[in-house]
Amino acid sequence: MADLDLRRLRYFVTLAGTLNYGRAAEALHLAQPALSRAITALERELGVTLFDRSRSGTRLTAAGERLLREAPGLLRAAETLQRRVREGQTLTIGFLPGSILTPVVRHLERRFPGLRVDMLRTSWTDQLTGLRDGRFDACLAQRPFDDDGLTVVDLYAEPRAVALPVGHPYAGKGEVSLADLAGDALAQPAAAVPGWPGPVTLPASCAVTPTVEEKFEQVAAGRGVVVIAESATRYYRRPDVTFARVRDLPPAQVCLVTDARRRSPVLRELMAAGPGLLRAAHADAASTDA
Repeated sequence: MADLDLRRLRYFVTLAGTLNYGRAAEALHLAQPALSRAITALERELGVTLFDRSRSGTRLTAAGERLLREAPGLLRAAETLQRRVREGQTLTIGFLPGSILTPVVRHLERRFPGLRVDMLRTSWTDQLTGLRDGRFDACLAQRPFDDDGLTVVDLYAEPRAVALPVGHPYAGKGEVSLADLAGDALAQPAAAVPGWPGPVTLPASCAVTPTVEEKFEQVAAGRGVVVIAESATRYYRRPDVTFARVRDLPPAQVCLVTDARRRSPVLRELMAAGPGLLRAAHADAASTDA
């Protein structure tokens, strides 16, 4: 398995998701015969049949289903290994919507000529997932979270805002209280909003957490409200949703986080210089909003 062709494995995952050679080839920007040859070569490499092909369509074999379960972990491990091997050449930082990383990126790329800093957006529900599985070298995250095995620097606290439909009675108000929202449903787990006084449409046990964009669709339709860090209101702008600060919620604490086992010169510089740069960028953005 260590010698598995990762390019072919990615092709396999795409085909397994569609079970249609034409659609998979289109998604991969390949000619269909090239995809078919790559899958055949992967099957030969593994010594198993991954797909049953018949007039009724394409389906995964038992071996194919097993590989599909393992493939995401294999791909993440390979990507992590490639990045660790190239350490000092690339750095990947996960960031929350509304965060400003530009000063940090510029500083690190000036400090380490040849370094490329990549940025990947996270969400409030998976803000540390990429760090723990190796896709990120560092990330911004909001407390509370489990900081076991992590190096964490608190950056700044910021107010929280509620997203409301434009027809809401409190739309256009600069501030609201939790009591003002008692008649609204919360379109996120109640644990995200301490003291929430109303009903909740998304239980903590929900198997699939909607994206922020999907939650805002619910807000715009008048089916609930969502509480976010105030900086994220710069990131999301739409005519059918408005925002108001929630004055009696504790502020969101934003942190810079890395794996405590990592000690490369680039990460040391990020943790030394990054906090000051990030705090200044946030303060500038906040003053502009004001």
